[in-house]
Amino acid sequence: MTPPIRVRRLRPMLALLALLSACLLLPACTANTRPVVQKWVASWGQAMTSNHVRVAGPDGKPVLDEYGQPLERAPAVERLTLRQSVNLSAGGTRVRIRLSNHHGREPLTVSAARIAPGAGDARDLSAIDAANDRQLSFGGQRSITIAPGGEAVSDPVELRVAPLSSVVVSLYFDGPAQLADMHPMQLAHTTYAVDGDATQLRSLAQLPPANALPHTRDDHVYLLAGVDVEAPAGTRGIVAFGDSITDGALATAPGRSWPAVLAALAERNGHAAAVVNAGISADELTTDQIGNPGAGASGLKRFLRDVVDRPGVTDVVVLFGANDINRGIDAAGYPNGASAGDLIAAMRMLADVAHQHRLRIYAGTVTPFAGLASWYSPGREAVRLQFNEWIRRYGGFDGVIDFSDAVAGDYVPPPLAAKRSPLPVGMATVCTGEGLHPNDRGYAAMGTLAYNVLFDAKLQPPQGCR
Repeated sequence: MTPPIRVRRLRPMLALLALLSACLLLPACTANTRPVVQKWVASWGQAMTSNHVRVAGPDGKPVLDEYGQPLERAPAVERLTLRQSVNLSAGGTRVRIRLSNHHGREPLTVSAARIAPGAGDARDLSAIDAANDRQLSFGGQRSITIAPGGEAVSDPVELRVAPLSSVVVSLYFDGPAQLADMHPMQLAHTTYAVDGDATQLRSLAQLPPANALPHTRDDHVYLLAGVDVEAPAGTRGIVAFGDSITDGALATAPGRSWPAVLAALAERNGHAAAVVNAGISADELTTDQIGNPGAGASGLKRFLRDVVDRPGVTDVVVLFGANDINRGIDAAGYPNGASAGDLIAAMRMLADVAHQHRLRIYAGTVTPFAGLASWYSPGREAVRLQFNEWIRRYGGFDGVIDFSDAVAGDYVPPPLAAKRSPLPVGMATVCTGEGLHPNDRGYAAMGTLAYNVLFDAKLQPPQGCR
């Protein structure tokens, strides 16, 4: 006769077999219907800088605060709609936005926010696809007050957005609000500001611009720090981190910067990837530019906020050094140019921090500036060459993107450079407009090279620099 103990062990096993058999008969248990794991990833983003300017009195002299320091103030708006069009990299079916008051010195209240796909009208970037316009909320509330130094993330909304498409974000400020955060440079007319609540209008192009924000025609982005999409968990989140050459100075359109070229190539070749451009024109890696808040905090200071804290980030490409070499703090504490040692120490720190947060980090070599008379000197060129050689040989990065080599070529040297033998390396005339920043052709070469390194490919740019 079977001992009772064997019966007690058999019953759980029979129950488990029965459960497994039943599961095999249910569609929900099959591998084909298993839900795809999703994650939030930054599909568009920009780094915010301070929008404070010094207040001048009737005599033109700076107004001093109670501590005897120059009084600074950000533009104040009231009963105003701000509409901004931005280009996504990755697509998805749910979206959310990020609003920044990082540089604010007062609470910022946004009374209403909406998001919609762009209407696809290149002449009117304020036009929206009204049938898919969505109201945004923050913690279930229509409005949000963001504390000084803070950031707000909207609740997700169902909205299908395609890769490389545009979305339009509309913000309304009913009460007084200081727009303390901005990104100074845009490559298209992306920003519209009008009086009253116009958040639901299809287009703002025919309305008169608001007097309270006269700089909207200069195309800054205000407060909007990111647009996130829900994407498959395997999506790579890439942040391009640098100065004006990453920001896209001299590019003729938003899709012509090298990070935008990288995003387009990844999409075209079937890679799940999102690319955020966190470049700031005039920014330096090692030091702040005192008295020039629009140039941003140093790369060392903003690495956590602008790279590590982005949702879904997996990779960062760092391209810094030209501004440091030209203007950064020297050994005596004067703005006469950083040393190669300073740049090397800073890049080591970024590599350590990136790896501590399990990010892959790729270092870009500093592009040539010998063709620009106001920048070139033998000493500065020696620092660039020494720093670039260290980048190539260091071994502590997950990859090296030799941007310097990609854009180098024949150029007309200014008098000081022309005296050198051999002639210092310069940016190819066909790939630059003024010897420092690449043009569209140069950015295409850089974006293609970045794609090849990050995705182990061997593409050729449409036109090289040699």
